[in-house]
Amino acid sequence: MIDFKKQKLEFVYTQPILKYYNRQALHLLQDSSIALDNVKKTNKHEKLLEESVANTCKNCCPLEIFNSHKPSACDHLSTDLEDLFDPDESGIPKTVVLQGPAGIGKSTTVQKIMLDWANGQLYPDSFDYVFCIRCRELNFTEKATSLAELIVEQCQDRDAPVEEILAYPEKLLFIIDGFDELSHFLESEGNLCEKPNLKVPLESILNSLLRKILLPESFLLITTRPGALERLQDCLKCPRFREIVGFSEKSRREFFYKFFEEEKKANIALRFIENTVAVSTICFIPMVCWIICSVIKIELETEDEIAGTLDTTTKVFLQFSHILLKHDNPRWRTSPQNEFRKLCSLARAGIMEQKVLFEEQDLKEHCLDVSALKDLFLEKRAFKTGLGRRSLYSFFHLCFQEFFAAMWYILPAESTKEVDHILGDLHRVLVEWEKPDNQHFALTVRFIFGLTNEKTHIFFEQTLQCKTSDLVKPLLLQKAEEVAAKELDQQHYFLLNFFHCLFESQEPEFAKRVMHHFQIIDLSFNTLSVLDCKVLAFCLQNSTIEDHSLILNTCRLKSHHIKALQPTTKKTYKDQ
Repeated sequence: MIDFKKQKLEFVYTQPILKYYNRQALHLLQDSSIALDNVKKTNKHEKLLEESVANTCKNCCPLEIFNSHKPSACDHLSTDLEDLFDPDESGIPKTVVLQGPAGIGKSTTVQKIMLDWANGQLYPDSFDYVFCIRCRELNFTEKATSLAELIVEQCQDRDAPVEEILAYPEKLLFIIDGFDELSHFLESEGNLCEKPNLKVPLESILNSLLRKILLPESFLLITTRPGALERLQDCLKCPRFREIVGFSEKSRREFFYKFFEEEKKANIALRFIENTVAVSTICFIPMVCWIICSVIKIELETEDEIAGTLDTTTKVFLQFSHILLKHDNPRWRTSPQNEFRKLCSLARAGIMEQKVLFEEQDLKEHCLDVSALKDLFLEKRAFKTGLGRRSLYSFFHLCFQEFFAAMWYILPAESTKEVDHILGDLHRVLVEWEKPDNQHFALTVRFIFGLTNEKTHIFFEQTLQCKTSDLVKPLLLQKAEEVAAKELDQQHYFLLNFFHCLFESQEPEFAKRVMHHFQIIDLSFNTLSVLDCKVLAFCLQNSTIEDHSLILNTCRLKSHHIKALQPTTKKTYKDQ
């Protein structure tokens, strides 16, 4: 008798769709081992990346998870993975939403949940079967299918006991990973299905599961970035919201010791982080923390001191790209600007179309099929289509795609016509960026602001050997003034995102031109990170007025948050 419950999980973890970062993060975050022998890197920078993979760890570096969307301070408590589906005054939740910003560890958390469930350490008596639907894959699935067929495909066996699986829907957990990566909106009506054997488009299966039309007794766990919460909420019935806020200071230290393995190197890296406030404030994001560790590890092998150039997220990504390029075949250096234009063109097209998986034809359209950078920044994987497979490419992480998409706008144009095209395109992106349903532009726009800084231009040209354009900054400044002049919804996610853009630019002029529009800033009931506090401090410090009121009710501020806000003590803020 085949144990389909365990066989299905083995399939989930051996399919090459897993990203490199998630593979490494699992090594560093999980509390039990996983075999990854059949997942190999073939890129030229394999040695550099593989050397960064720490040995499998027996202990966990937990991410902090908080209750969210609650009306009172007492409800803003931390929670554990095993408590996600615990009953409350409303009963047992059938739908749980895990939200968090880019790179915070949502997909890694999903993989850990599945791994721990398969090992009998998590929800052992709650779920007999767990299935994961990755939203990025839905964008490449065109044929009609049924939920029953989808289950057979995930079990990788035509004899999977589908009837037995579906007979007890209350013992099923469906994980919807990356709702924000859907390239299309889910219609509220039409093409919904109640029967698991009915063939419909895959997006209809997802829509029906979300709305509890299909298998209403089953459980759902959904991950998303905050920008997509509004449209997600329209699809859900009585959801419970939880927020991943990244590493605590204790977990971050544990991560460093596991990453470096040598205590001496870990201590040097930690001292650098703790003495560099700008770096310390962004190290709560696991993805950024991993990049910073990778950069530091390489620099420790070649220099006695660590370069203090990692003061913004933009510079962290620039420096990491530089590290990879230093260890790669020098062929790209013959025409770096042209090579990066190809890569950035692909990234930008993907962001515009909400596309994260690319076919061979996409690479050819952007002249990347023979580019020296293809194997360096893109990862090739086999994608199952029915009984066959197709080769698809993606950036290591969506954050990298957003970074290179932003770079497309600051590379100098080769003609006046191209200048007009770039600026026109940027104007359209900034218009879309303001709309609540288009927050998939948020990080790309933030990187664009970061790449327009004069010091960043110098750093960019030195590390990547590419010239930069000065035409984007005036357009961003104009747009920032237009946005600030409007009456922004103080509770909206966009407001804090807007302040992050000002901070990422590191241009005091931006804040001086716009902050007088924000005399009262109410960010109550938001989970603020130390970086958020640092962002607010930068914006208020560079304001031309003194009488700001910063209202931070139920924001879970601790001493290190208050310390980050200290430069604004001459302003007024409330925290209850």
